[in-house]
Amino acid sequence: MTEATAALPHPAIRSAPRRADTWRALLRAELIVQWYQRRTLVITLLVPVSFLYAWKDLIPTIGAHAVLAICLSVGLPAVGLMGYPMTVARDREKGVFQRLRATPTTTTAIMGSRILVQLATTVILTLCIYEFARAIDHITLSPVALVLLALAALVGGMAFLALGQAIVALVKSAEAVSAIGRLIYLPLALVGGLAEAGILGQVVRRVVAWSPIGTTRQLLLAAMNPPGLNMHTVAVLAATLGYGAVFATIGIRWFKWTIN
Repeated sequence: MTEATAALPHPAIRSAPRRADTWRALLRAELIVQWYQRRTLVITLLVPVSFLYAWKDLIPTIGAHAVLAICLSVGLPAVGLMGYPMTVARDREKGVFQRLRATPTTTTAIMGSRILVQLATTVILTLCIYEFARAIDHITLSPVALVLLALAALVGGMAFLALGQAIVALVKSAEAVSAIGRLIYLPLALVGGLAEAGILGQVVRRVVAWSPIGTTRQLLLAAMNPPGLNMHTVAVLAATLGYGAVFATIGIRWFKWTIN
């Protein structure tokens, strides 16, 4: 090495950011996005709350916990079918994923941070609906039952998030994703809620009982009665996880990071 070369300043050595810092930055960005979408979350909350108010008279017939389980199972799909896939589709169209993948950020961190924030939103939504149920219908749960209810909501919420991921994987346009999400959610919530309440007859109720919204409802109801957990609860849990696994496989296998 010559004296002239030695006199030159050494270039800065760049290193990849620590994984914890990457996750922290992505989670912070996702939380900011959720904050700006708080009006959408309020609208999402209005649907199950309206069911709580409208179905007060059903409590003596089917039970308070059954009414709460139906309202929760109606509210949870809104996060996975309308909120999450729409955000992913819009970011894909804007090239957000393309820019993130050009950095040292892993794909696990990119999608994992989004899913974690959505699951946190699911828990908050569940607790808010429970508080409304306690205020409107005087429905109360023990601390253990409330914890189990939050866990059951996470399982059901993950299934619907996986369904939303499958939609955004199979459909490229953000507008089409939004339309399909609403097209699936509205009849799912309406038919599912009415069928579980027994309004559409026993045949429809039995069919809906093993649909994603039906298994979620049964799982939520079982969580609110811990002593009643049995093998049927295990079957319902397995079915809910199975739906989530199938939807997630489709969503991961065919997901495109760009619309090209």
